[in-house]
Amino acid sequence: MFKFKLGRKQPEDNEARRRLQKELFGFSKICDRGFPSRPSAIAYDPQLKLIAIGTHAGEIRIYGQPNFQVSYNLNNPSSIRKIIFLNGIARVLILTSDGYLHLLEINNLNSIHIDHICTSNENSESILKDTQTLCLLRNNLNLLIGLHNGNIYSFNIENFSLNTKPIIPTEIIEKIIVENCSGRIIHPGSVQSIVQHPINDDKVLIGYKNTLIVHWDLPSNSHDRTYIYKQEVESVCWYNQGRNFATCHSNGSYALWDAKQQLNIVETEKIPYGPYPCIPMTKINVKIMRNGDPLIIFSGGLPRSSYSNKHTVSCLCENEHNNERTRHVTFDFTTGIIDFFTIDKLSSDGSRDDPQSLVILLNEEIVMVDLLTDSWPSYHLPYLNSIHASPIICTTFACNVNQEFHKKLINYALIQFEENSDRQWLITGGEIKKIINDDSQEKNLLLTGHEDGSIQFWDVTNISMPLICKLKTSDYFQIEQAPNDDVDEETWPPFRKTGIYDPYCDDPRLAIQKLALCTNTDTLIAAGTAGQVLAFQFTAEPTDVNLPMTTVNLLDGCESFVWKGHEEMKTKSTFVSSGFLATSCIQLYPPAAVSALALCSDIQCYAVGTAHGFALINYQQSRILTAKCTLDPNSLGHTSKVPSSFGESTLIRGRSLKKSLRESFRRFRKGRTIKKSTMTPTTQRADESHPLSATNMHLEEITRVPIERQVEFREFKQNDDQTVSMVRCLYFAKTYLNSLHDRTRSLWAGTNGGHVYVYSIIGFESQTLNRTTITTDQTSSCSLAKEIRLKHKAPVLSIIVLDGLNQSIGQGSNIPLIDSKFLTTEIPIQTTPTHSENVTSHKVLICSEEQFKIFTLPHLKPSGKFKLTATEGTRVRKININQFASKTDHHFLFPGSLMVKTNLDNPDESHSEYCLTCLDNMGHISIYSLPTFRRQILFNCVKPTDITALSSLQFTPYAHAFYLQSSSEFTEVTFSLKNSSPCSMMISYDKLQRKTILRSNEDQSSQQISSKRDESHDHVEELTHEILSKDSICSSTPKTIDNKNEYEEPESITIIKSNPNENNSGFSTNSDSAIDLNSMNITNNQPSNDEVLKPIEHDPPSFQSTPLKVTTEPSITVSQNGDHASISPVLSKSSKKAAPPPPPPPKPAKLISVKVRQAPTINEVHCYNGTNNKSSSPSQQTPAIHT
Repeated sequence: MFKFKLGRKQPEDNEARRRLQKELFGFSKICDRGFPSRPSAIAYDPQLKLIAIGTHAGEIRIYGQPNFQVSYNLNNPSSIRKIIFLNGIARVLILTSDGYLHLLEINNLNSIHIDHICTSNENSESILKDTQTLCLLRNNLNLLIGLHNGNIYSFNIENFSLNTKPIIPTEIIEKIIVENCSGRIIHPGSVQSIVQHPINDDKVLIGYKNTLIVHWDLPSNSHDRTYIYKQEVESVCWYNQGRNFATCHSNGSYALWDAKQQLNIVETEKIPYGPYPCIPMTKINVKIMRNGDPLIIFSGGLPRSSYSNKHTVSCLCENEHNNERTRHVTFDFTTGIIDFFTIDKLSSDGSRDDPQSLVILLNEEIVMVDLLTDSWPSYHLPYLNSIHASPIICTTFACNVNQEFHKKLINYALIQFEENSDRQWLITGGEIKKIINDDSQEKNLLLTGHEDGSIQFWDVTNISMPLICKLKTSDYFQIEQAPNDDVDEETWPPFRKTGIYDPYCDDPRLAIQKLALCTNTDTLIAAGTAGQVLAFQFTAEPTDVNLPMTTVNLLDGCESFVWKGHEEMKTKSTFVSSGFLATSCIQLYPPAAVSALALCSDIQCYAVGTAHGFALINYQQSRILTAKCTLDPNSLGHTSKVPSSFGESTLIRGRSLKKSLRESFRRFRKGRTIKKSTMTPTTQRADESHPLSATNMHLEEITRVPIERQVEFREFKQNDDQTVSMVRCLYFAKTYLNSLHDRTRSLWAGTNGGHVYVYSIIGFESQTLNRTTITTDQTSSCSLAKEIRLKHKAPVLSIIVLDGLNQSIGQGSNIPLIDSKFLTTEIPIQTTPTHSENVTSHKVLICSEEQFKIFTLPHLKPSGKFKLTATEGTRVRKININQFASKTDHHFLFPGSLMVKTNLDNPDESHSEYCLTCLDNMGHISIYSLPTFRRQILFNCVKPTDITALSSLQFTPYAHAFYLQSSSEFTEVTFSLKNSSPCSMMISYDKLQRKTILRSNEDQSSQQISSKRDESHDHVEELTHEILSKDSICSSTPKTIDNKNEYEEPESITIIKSNPNENNSGFSTNSDSAIDLNSMNITNNQPSNDEVLKPIEHDPPSFQSTPLKVTTEPSITVSQNGDHASISPVLSKSSKKAAPPPPPPPKPAKLISVKVRQAPTINEVHCYNGTNNKSSSPSQQTPAIHT
């Protein structure tokens, strides 16, 4: 009770510690893996062999060869309607739904990234909003824009401006209709499609909605021919070197035309799935194959009455003279089709397209079909996999997996995906320089458990995340399957089920809740929703499996409990060709969902827990070692009156006296806090999610009175007993459980009610099996050794046993482990000669939702505690123990290394330390030193409202984390400066073909307005890089955007005042020696009208409590019209030669008294792997600290 009177200790070696923190910690985003959420457009560059995918959220992802990926987020996020590559020059045109065209380009400066060149002005917004189709001419200088009202406009890419007068107005087309098609149609309708002639660049083919097709000559701006069809036009395309063209129509038909014939001469017209009414055929593409046969590819066109809800792309190859060469396949997909295209390999004379593959973008996946193989199989995707083919329920990370196990997985995958195409992946753009060789590189796996009972193994060693193999647990159980519609399937249309996305599940009990993997023993444990637990081993031979089931009753002593949920699972016999083979099956009763799972392959055991209790199972013998019911028998039997809360009991004088004294001291302390706070300036907290905002950061140094939040006592109602009894974590450790001289194997179990059970496991003998030390079960026994009850009764989320180096020495649920051969041996404990003790005892860290607490072993004496909820107002979601090494530490190879050097006086020496990493319910990742729990740094990782990301976040031993950014995409982040990507990327393009963009005065003035509107969303990273990149165009004279990447170094540091009512940082700290990143002017806010950019003459000592002299340099022009300053990122050639304008008169210097905390500086803020994040959301901000 007197701990607050003593005050806090002074921070140790502040300056040296701060320098070290800059070397240890730094938050950055590595990459996104999976399939982009809500895609809206796709484009392909046949010269650079790149594909680009745009989303409804304004994100652009560009992919090349495996492990080549770069992304970009638009400033003002809006849905992307169309993406067009400027072929061969690494530039991309983006049309958004808000009526703007954006020009992006890929550059290789420092690291590969995407720069935003310019945006169309606001005058063209109304026209671009009405866009129906786009056509980029092959000169990369003009873009034809077709509108819904029938007008066609021209957009000049050289000056990036729109011609406000249509080049092909509707009036001219109406005159053509009167002259050639009088009486048949009146208005052409919307422009459905514009395609340029494949040989003659002056000719385009225009398809109008109201049955009209026009062959147009661009130089003369007149029509050559007109064609009329009896149905509405949906799409048109050229083929056969422009001698023919094809059209598809709203009645499900297509027509093949001779381009040299006159009006209404159709070579072929056909309704492939008629004669009954059909849905519209939305797009058609005709290619000439290698053998000279035409390949017709179209979407839609199915019979309306029977298959109107199907999503299909059909491939039809007909040969009148040889029926054996006729093929027809209707690819049937689960989700809607966005777009498709073919990857061709033109013949030398250009007479044949020779299509290699068909790429189809769907709402939830992407499919690539091999057109060279006769059966037209699908490719096995190296990236862009649909990880949410069945909804993801759980994830498990395994790093540094055993090499032999990895080879077995690869061999199993060859058998599993033998039906896929064996040809090489055709999208091979970009260049990759690997830092680490593939042979010496450690392999990392990410396991996902799905709702349909499947387990998928993903290779996350590099940026790409290919699917290695898939395991189905549904093959071992009897389930009620839905009637198969394919039994009476008709032979016409020739449907072929394509794609892997299938969100439907036959039985919800199959869902995988928990996974545990040991690659040293080839053991996989999978636990499901109905209490079923399967143990798998690898097999190389085909086997018939008749799996017996062992039932474990968790209601020992609670027989009055009645289960009213789903039934138990029942096994069935099955055949396994090779791969994972189930060796044992345990059925828990009651069959509730498994809430915790831990594997200890050393003793061939695993522990499993539910809402009713937990059990320890020997999976090799399918034997139950122990089972414990965590339910309260009194509350179930109603034999005695149960208090409304666990805190209520009969009146005890001692407890009443303690409570009275405690409340008196709290009132006394609260009164002193109020008196002292009245003498110091206080500010109302603007955002509870950011407890250390910029507005009250300086108060931390003034008011050092500890303020502790009042945490309400937990009251558990009688019907909430199952929630209280739920097992949240399980942990195996060989530690000093009973004495300091003997290490005992133990099992730790934590519940929702703050209860910790500790069991000792004895009777196992060591034996070497294969390559791992295995202990065989002889006369094993498991008994309750200790029991811990937390006073605040918060759910126990994690239990970790630490050694003298603060390193985890066990295996448990939610604690990732490095699978390597050296970890199977016991790690020696450091001895300290100066201490009287001959050995350093172990400690156990118990983490609840509200606090961290360390107990010494074996006596369980409290040695450290940190109340997170009481001090910060947040709750713990996930924790992990990570090793952090300085950037100069070249000996740091893996988190399991024992090298630790702590010489703070010499920063050049290597240093590594173990810290506690914590994710709270506000999306913050904070790092704490051990065992003092002094917070080192705090990052904003995900949004507090993103429940999917918070619940799915998975820590790794390498100070990385994976979480679901959406249901279909994983995001990997790192909070250590030591761990970076194992490869670097670059791209080669024709720099001479990149023509400069010239903007007129009117366009630049409108561009200024547009940039001001978007700057409120920008981070300080974009503001400081504005001089170094082509992010906006705003100047008083016409200027040139050059492509030579010539940048001038900034001569001063810009400081922008921030809004005190908003959060201005992705970082925050709360300890005496923590890095104070809020004092570094990192802001997302737009400066107000009376604020200007004020550069500092030179880099001052930024951490002092003396007045700072802030002056304004005349080299930066400040606008006087009430808006903030606009800095020109690129200077034209003419402006370089002209004399500079006279500088404004310098203003007198101001003395501003600033009270700031001591913290390091940021010399560079950037993102890894070309990932550009301009969104204001915390989950998308990826800054890192570099010196």
